[in-house]
Amino acid sequence: MDEVLKKVLKRITPSDSERKSFSQVLDTILKAADDVIIPLGLEKTLAGSFIRDTWLPDKREMDLFIMIPVSHSREELEKIGLEVGKKIMKKVGGNHAIAYAEHPYVKGEYKGFSIDIVPCYKVESASKIKSAVDRTPFHNKYILRHLEQKMAGDVRLLKQFCKAIDVYGSDIRTLGFSGYLCELLVIKYKNFKRLVKSAANWKPGKMIDLELHCEQPSSSDRYKDQPLIVIDPTDPNRNVAASLSSENFMKFTNACATFLRKPSPSFFEIKRISIKKREYDLHLKKRKTEIVLIEFERPNVVDDILWSQMRKTSARLGKLLADNEFRVHNQDVWSDEKNSYIVLEMPASSLPELIRLNGPPVSSEKHSREFIEKYKRRNVFQENGRWSVEVKRKYMNAEELLGNFLHKPVKMLLKDGVRSYVAKGVAKRFRVLKKTDTIKLIDENHEFAVFMKKYFERRA
Repeated sequence: MDEVLKKVLKRITPSDSERKSFSQVLDTILKAADDVIIPLGLEKTLAGSFIRDTWLPDKREMDLFIMIPVSHSREELEKIGLEVGKKIMKKVGGNHAIAYAEHPYVKGEYKGFSIDIVPCYKVESASKIKSAVDRTPFHNKYILRHLEQKMAGDVRLLKQFCKAIDVYGSDIRTLGFSGYLCELLVIKYKNFKRLVKSAANWKPGKMIDLELHCEQPSSSDRYKDQPLIVIDPTDPNRNVAASLSSENFMKFTNACATFLRKPSPSFFEIKRISIKKREYDLHLKKRKTEIVLIEFERPNVVDDILWSQMRKTSARLGKLLADNEFRVHNQDVWSDEKNSYIVLEMPASSLPELIRLNGPPVSSEKHSREFIEKYKRRNVFQENGRWSVEVKRKYMNAEELLGNFLHKPVKMLLKDGVRSYVAKGVAKRFRVLKKTDTIKLIDENHEFAVFMKKYFERRA
């Protein structure tokens, strides 16, 4: 194992030239930030893995937080944050756009690097935050105090391990391990090897409390349905691993156990294998299912909001299908920069024309008269002492049902349970893809084909 880890670490440690390139861009951004904020009496803090030397070579992002006094309103914070962010990017000659999360912020681009300039409140402690981003400066201080320099390589190994098994990122899209969580786990276990040995035996409900903030019994009740509980050392009321899904928790522990049995560099290699058209067809034949795909124009919103809204909309569509007797077997969502997709897998996407409705017992005169009167133009018959009738379904085809449901103005979509940004995208443009359309998409869109490969592998 030592030999494998040494080999992998050499590959994933940034080179001198990469460090120099990152430092130059960072220095330029920080100087521009000082020129803008010092006259305003504001402060800044840089967040992220670069300042802790736990970044990976493919990391070309940085987060700059502009600290605003708590005396300012939320509206003032947003206004100041956007003005400062725009001025910084203009000063360095970079591009920028306004992005939206809990509140709007500036997303800049400069020399191939992405720079998020985010306003936050300068609060006294993480327990007094007014928005989620306010705790970031406290995370920085804690990690800088407790993460020893010799642990940086172990954090890199853990991040790369999580990336390779597709569980890196606490965003709504991934539901995995954040960079901060990786750093806390290495602080707890001292190195990657000890962490893996422990994690191989973790059971759902595993609790880690570095600063002993909580008592186990009360915490177990509070975090009852969360597979991993890592109490934030800067905020006792927060679980750093709250976004980790049960599926990804088990994926991580199983990968750790497998790696211990047979260490290999392959556990750290990111695989981007796409599904082939024939393979897609074979999966459906083997599973005896059909997939209906809804494609719509991606709305202009950050991934966290988009993925959350797509999942909720997918659940609404699943209920719609179930109400019309189409049984949904699996659901998923995916998006690129142009289009978003909702995947609905079901045993059958078409149903017989006729549906049988069972009525009241023949012995109930009043209810019998009402039933016969209601369906008097149809062939009402008796069977096993009850009245029955066969009527035509409104929808025999899932594609038609979904198409009619989504073909509405935004206001109607919102009223019917479609989430706001999804509704805007659907109202602009959508289509319900049949099998031939989906296979064509797999052939034309490599990233979608990679997603579908993972979709079937998760359910194998």
